[in-house]
Amino acid sequence: MSGRILFIDDDPAGREVALFNLRKTGFLGIAVAVFLLASASQVLPAEAAGKVTVRFGVIPRFNPHVTYESYQPLMDYLNRNTPYRFELRLGRTYLETIEDLRKGTTDVAYLGGATFALARHRFGARALVKPRNAEGGTTYRCFIIVRKDSPIRTIQDLRGKSVAFGARRATTGSLIPSYMLFGSGVTPNHLKVVKNLHNHEEVAKAVLKGIYDAGAVKDVVAWKYEGQGLRIIAESEELPNAPIAAGPSLPKDAEEAIVRALLSIDGSGPEEKATLAQLGPELQHGFVRARGEEYDFLYRKIASIPTGCGIRCHTSNPFFAN
Repeated sequence: MSGRILFIDDDPAGREVALFNLRKTGFLGIAVAVFLLASASQVLPAEAAGKVTVRFGVIPRFNPHVTYESYQPLMDYLNRNTPYRFELRLGRTYLETIEDLRKGTTDVAYLGGATFALARHRFGARALVKPRNAEGGTTYRCFIIVRKDSPIRTIQDLRGKSVAFGARRATTGSLIPSYMLFGSGVTPNHLKVVKNLHNHEEVAKAVLKGIYDAGAVKDVVAWKYEGQGLRIIAESEELPNAPIAAGPSLPKDAEEAIVRALLSIDGSGPEEKATLAQLGPELQHGFVRARGEEYDFLYRKIASIPTGCGIRCHTSNPFFAN
């Protein structure tokens, strides 16, 4: 794969994530990191040389290695099929990814539903396209997971237990599971521990290892680890797949080129099937247009999140805290 991945927000929490990943993976992890950095050289593929650069941000819903493998092929496809050169930039936090799009540090970004709702509300981010799912639809679900050998069968059984969520500003990592628990009469006061981890993969692995009794993850992550010993005890309503969104700095011509290129992948021919197969599991079934208003209900949920007062200045609401 060509191209490069850059970490664009240098906050202490981000450095902690990077160090944690290296410690956890040991020598092999360092070797992989060195390989990715080597791949991130200034040597550009022929189809990208001389083109105007579009900086493409991604929220850290997965670990950096998985993110690179999932999204760099999309950059390569856009390099080949648009008049622009695309540079993958991985944010270290959800909030910083939104801010980078607002400031023009990135021009376009693949956000989560809730992060897009915030970006749309704050600075008019525009939804371009969203991926289809395996059934051809455009929705997904949040799952509450436990180990297969766990006695926990329902959300009510989580009382007195430890639960791992994903990032504090994630749709399926935090927002939706909070509503799922509250809707079942389970508040944070009923839980032994509530911990926010960095991404969905970490949540799944922590539950598998027995570090936490349960966790909340996106459906594709639950399915990935289900065969390794996880069990699903609850699922959310259907949620709109997250959009690829344009920020204020993205030129209109580039926006149109991105939409045209992504909508043209219908998987009908062998070359298109090969392209889709290289993408991450969320992106392997093609794209349809997205509408910003599809995500407004998520902003309403954010503003009324049960752990906060619903007032923008109140820092107990993690989506509004700095």
